[in-house]
Amino acid sequence: MADSGGHWDNLAAAQKLTQSMKIPGVIEEDIKRNNPIERVAVGQAAHTGLKIEWLREQSASVTALEDAVTEASIGEQLSWSEEVDYDEKEATLQRSYVQRKLDHYVEGIYGTYNNYEARLLLECEKAIKRKIGARLIYADDNTSGQFNGIHAWARETSGDLNIDQAEAGLSLLNLRTMVDAMKHGCDELWFPFEIMRRMDAAYQEKGFVGLATGTAGNLGYITLGYNELGKRVLFWDAIPVIRTDFLVAENQNVGLTSTSTDVRTVYTADDKQYSVFGIKHGNVLAQQPGLTYAYGGTEGMGDFYKLVRFPELEDYDAGGIRLVNYGAVLLGSSMCLGRIADIEDVAIVV
Repeated sequence: MADSGGHWDNLAAAQKLTQSMKIPGVIEEDIKRNNPIERVAVGQAAHTGLKIEWLREQSASVTALEDAVTEASIGEQLSWSEEVDYDEKEATLQRSYVQRKLDHYVEGIYGTYNNYEARLLLECEKAIKRKIGARLIYADDNTSGQFNGIHAWARETSGDLNIDQAEAGLSLLNLRTMVDAMKHGCDELWFPFEIMRRMDAAYQEKGFVGLATGTAGNLGYITLGYNELGKRVLFWDAIPVIRTDFLVAENQNVGLTSTSTDVRTVYTADDKQYSVFGIKHGNVLAQQPGLTYAYGGTEGMGDFYKLVRFPELEDYDAGGIRLVNYGAVLLGSSMCLGRIADIEDVAIVV
């Protein structure tokens, strides 16, 4: 039997006079890196009415107007013409919320070194930001109660802005082509970690498929640099490549074209496929052409969600907290978003 060190019958008896050290709070374990909602431009959109609407130029209309510019000789009769029209775009703010009751017994009797209400609020805030971050990518207005995320907006485009990788490894030629098609510019490239690992390996040790055997190739378009926090970041043509946990494995061959109404969803069966995006930031509410998350219904400037407190709940010895966000993704110009979809998790190719 263990010696107590003096006075007590044994060590177990001495241990009855103490207790374990309890550290307040909860250490975060479930982590998702680079939430898109923390990266995009945001704009407060109070009192929007039925929906938010904006206009885009029609390429055919601009071309017709340009063709209507005519040279005329001195004294020659001039003609009148009419060509201009616009494409109308719209989005409706949708509601996301989380609410929890807090039993007064838990708060008043169990409350010692932890503030239960503060902990509840912190965890609810994390939950709503993560849900909206995922919705920013995968939401689709074909699903009731949802706005269009970037997959749904990309589905409306075609050609070099919406490339089908056809269940093969990411092609750097396709990446170059997509960025060139984003004529307003590209501020960031969003990659899932699975495809980013392939890019890292190609840059650092593996080289690229399609080059001469044993040749690393010219890596001029891919560079390794540092962000404002001193962290290493891979750049493509001076555009930072942001790896995010919010881009995940997806079902293949869905939500790819403007003629389809099927929703691009996270993986459920068959072959895992991935997507990468090119993003141009900008506040559409300020007449800028980029990608915006618009939200409203909050009281203070910059408040992301509305916080409602219920001091007493009927039929419960409890209060309650509700967090509500009204939001939608706006895409000013179609050329502010590029997508390459159905990428297989295999080696990068040139």
